[in-house]
Amino acid sequence: MKGLLWGSVIGLLTALGGIAWAGSPKEEGLFVTHIAIDPKDSQTLYATTAFSIGVLKSIDGGQSWTQINKGFKSFSFTHILFDPDDRTRLYLADGCAGLYVSQNGGDAWIEINNGLQNTEIDLLLAHPTEAGSVFAVTTRGIYKVEKGGRRWTAFNQGDTFTNGFDFIGLSVIPTHPVTLYAASKQGLFTRKEGDAGWVPVGEPFAGKQISAVAYHPKTQKLYAAVYRRGAIETLHEGGLFVSEDGGKTWSRLDKTLDQERVRSIQFDPVDSKILYLATSGRGVLKSIDGGQNWREINAGLADIDKDIRALAIDPRDPNTLYAGSYGHWIFKSSDAGETWKILPLGAHQTAEQIIAALNQEDEAARKSVTAKITPPPAFKKCNTCHGWTDPLINMTPHTLWMVPVNRRDWGPTVKRMSAGAGLTPDEEKSITDFLQTYSEKAAKGS
Repeated sequence: MKGLLWGSVIGLLTALGGIAWAGSPKEEGLFVTHIAIDPKDSQTLYATTAFSIGVLKSIDGGQSWTQINKGFKSFSFTHILFDPDDRTRLYLADGCAGLYVSQNGGDAWIEINNGLQNTEIDLLLAHPTEAGSVFAVTTRGIYKVEKGGRRWTAFNQGDTFTNGFDFIGLSVIPTHPVTLYAASKQGLFTRKEGDAGWVPVGEPFAGKQISAVAYHPKTQKLYAAVYRRGAIETLHEGGLFVSEDGGKTWSRLDKTLDQERVRSIQFDPVDSKILYLATSGRGVLKSIDGGQNWREINAGLADIDKDIRALAIDPRDPNTLYAGSYGHWIFKSSDAGETWKILPLGAHQTAEQIIAALNQEDEAARKSVTAKITPPPAFKKCNTCHGWTDPLINMTPHTLWMVPVNRRDWGPTVKRMSAGAGLTPDEEKSITDFLQTYSEKAAKGS
């Protein structure tokens, strides 16, 4: 997802006039990244989307949805998390703008990124023993925010690999202190909270891309999915592995998973032998024997690519599942995945309507600006594929991806967009230096 150029994405969406953003039987063009079910109310659901229409909420089990986008400028959402102690408090991860929090069930959101060094967040996870504390998995490391979101702690001290390895997932085992397992594109790493740094787990994961990691609270087993790296030479390098001793030793499960890209590992809340996988390529897979054997359960999943990125199980009714497709909206099953039906999206703002609204807000903000800001000449290159919430530096009104200027390390972001924007190394440095300086001043109100 991070490799896509946003200018190209928005251009593609605009060019594809045949895409039916609303009312289509398949709800095409809706890229669902995560689904969350209210822990105390099965009828209340949240869905995050990327490249699409923002964050949505349902209070009737998915039969209707409302956009809850108040406070956003960026629309690359990846994950939503309930505060375990207060279900009206929600945390939201964005793929470029960092972390948002809502105190009222999603009606309004505020950004809480001060001190966060990398605001490309893929995943959020609640701390199992510290109420209100949250772990954020970014592309360049793991961070922790304490209750209230006022202080971030980087879990990258002493590490040499976090600047070069894209992180993908995280699992936390409630030991004392808690034990963390971080999935990355270069292997599986572990550490206890309070340790000086991460330690590679080693075999069978050394140097391999870990696409998902999960801990089963009932069986206390740890699962990790490996995605094959090559088209031919490493076809049998992937698979699903399980550890029954806290990650010390691992065994491979069903070998038919060797070539699968597993996106999510989910556990039945009642029957510990039932597991589900969301995959890109084979849709939803189910095991009834603890992962030893798997079968596809895609009847009614109208996604020709079988690209399922999100999977949620109702904690009060294990027969009710929701699957989020990367291009075809959300499906629901009431029979433990045996059959699926697409949920109605209903009236909503399309991507084009959101862009138009953002443009109006930005134009109004521009008219009230009197200060003179002079970004480096090369800044216009990277500004062509995204815009900025701050009208002082925004040169591109026609984009869905608008980024708040916040205090973080802008180096990884500029590096990521460098190839698409055609930046030279000197231009990269000039843009990074400008953003570092300007975001510090903006955060201080100077």
